[in-house]
Amino acid sequence: MRYRELSETRKRQIRYGALAVAILLLATGVIIFSHSNPRTSASPEAAAPRRAVQAAPADAAPSTANAPDDLTPVVSGLRRDEAVSLIGEARRQAAAGNFAEAEAALQKAAKAVPDLPELAQARLYIERLGTPEGNLASQLQRVRLAIEHDDLAAAEAALAEASRIEPNASEIAPLRVALHQAQEKASRREARITQALTRMREAVARRDFAAADGALNEAERIDVQNPSVRRARGELARARGSQSNGRD
Repeated sequence: MRYRELSETRKRQIRYGALAVAILLLATGVIIFSHSNPRTSASPEAAAPRRAVQAAPADAAPSTANAPDDLTPVVSGLRRDEAVSLIGEARRQAAAGNFAEAEAALQKAAKAVPDLPELAQARLYIERLGTPEGNLASQLQRVRLAIEHDDLAAAEAALAEASRIEPNASEIAPLRVALHQAQEKASRREARITQALTRMREAVARRDFAAADGALNEAERIDVQNPSVRRARGELARARGSQSNGRD
């Protein structure tokens, strides 16, 4: 009786063990199958975008036909600057009486920017300069500007040209007076500079460099751009350097 009970218990254990092994094997197979087939488990909707992204660089090359040209404004600006510069040169050449050079500059400007408004204005200006009246007005304006900037040689040359074009022009006499006054003023200024530089050189001869500096500073206050004043500054520096070397 005991043997028969033991046998039945053993049989039940074997059956339960076999069932557990079968379940384990089945679960393992499902896991392995799912990991070895990721593409089949994915839905067609998820795979389609991936294929589209991969095919995009080959199927759709970037189009440059309709792309905006970022360099166009820069190039246009450079051409306009070039044209404006050429127009200014044309005006200067025409004011100096060089009409052939002025026309050549205008042609270059028209080639750079054909429809520039300043181009038409410059042509009208140059055409007026080509007439005796326009040339006279230009020369008189040059006289005024030269006097204002103390360029008395240029003022005298422009006034002589204006007198040649129209000796009886009403503007010539007042400008001649203004030029004469500017020349007298320049002469007085030059005399004051000469006196100050003379005192500077006398002080250098005495080795009184403080007085020499004071005299030169006075000359510079009158006209710092005067060539004589600039040369005197070099003279004083060399004299001071020579004294230093002698002491050494």
